[in-house]
Amino acid sequence: MLDHGPRTIDQRQKTQDENVRRVKRAGLVPRFLVYGLWSMVLCLVCSPLSFANLQLTTDQRQLFFGVMQVGESKELAQSGTYHNQITCSSTNGRMWYVKVNVLQPLSSGGRNIPLENFQWQVSASGGAGSIAHPHEWRPFSLMPDTVYISSPTEQAGATVQLQFKYSLQIPDSQVAGIYQTTIRFTLTEAL
Repeated sequence: MLDHGPRTIDQRQKTQDENVRRVKRAGLVPRFLVYGLWSMVLCLVCSPLSFANLQLTTDQRQLFFGVMQVGESKELAQSGTYHNQITCSSTNGRMWYVKVNVLQPLSSGGRNIPLENFQWQVSASGGAGSIAHPHEWRPFSLMPDTVYISSPTEQAGATVQLQFKYSLQIPDSQVAGIYQTTIRFTLTEAL
């Protein structure tokens, strides 16, 4: 797993700006540039005497679909079978869940790419728990969608790695632009 350390929003913006400059230097006219940023949230509801350790990290790999044309589909799986990986664990002895959602649709100015055109899939899991939608492409949603449910053996601190790939279909009538969104992974424990 590559660990590039924590990144600030300014660092992410600089990376995005550099990607746009690289495309322009190459002489390409971008029709669509699509980015995804990561947001991680840990949710823990427990008594004040509980000292659980809930952890969720990503490998910080950005989603960059690059230049795309109207009607084009593209899948991101840059590491062979997956694009990025999250690692999660909890030591509280309770069942936990990983969920994913976007904070807003892929947007450029006031234009959006429909959510059903932007999808995710778990391509592999290093855990004994349950993948909620195995081998199934799922459209992103504004509401959290369950990705993974821990097994009893994982509730005592075992580390679980989940590998994701992503797909995007540009609608035939979509207006060109630089489209961006933020993807949020949430690790939540049951009460």
